[in-house]
Amino acid sequence: MPRGKQKPRRAFALPEIEVGDWHGEFAGPPSGNIGQHIQPGPPIMVVEFTYLILGAVVISPISKFQWPAAVSFWVRTPLTPERVEAGLMFKSDEIPSVNVSFEVTRQQFTETCWLCREKLLKDFHFRIGPGTDDHWPLESWGASFRL
Repeated sequence: MPRGKQKPRRAFALPEIEVGDWHGEFAGPPSGNIGQHIQPGPPIMVVEFTYLILGAVVISPISKFQWPAAVSFWVRTPLTPERVEAGLMFKSDEIPSVNVSFEVTRQQFTETCWLCREKLLKDFHFRIGPGTDDHWPLESWGASFRL
């Protein structure tokens, strides 16, 4: 076998996260968690947590790159810091994927669970604002369902 020059391999680089309107599609069944945790004080506080996680594919607004994603719905609690964001997106350091976290009210969470159980929740969209350190705030989000 001749030993010629080997072609140099192209380095694969993921695209930058793009500010703007993203679209996505849920993939697979959701899973969720609910519970409480006692935080040491002072004062000692009981913190509740409720969230739902779904696999998805999200599509960037300019390059149309399709990112694998984990999408979560988190219920705000009285101890959740006041923020103006509708959620947060961050890029994984380990694998080529993103995590999208939607902050929702208890009522939105209940409706989202029902829509997932009935397999009616399909597509979603969100708007990313300028971010820092691989974290981008969500300015808005929404999802569509079919009845």
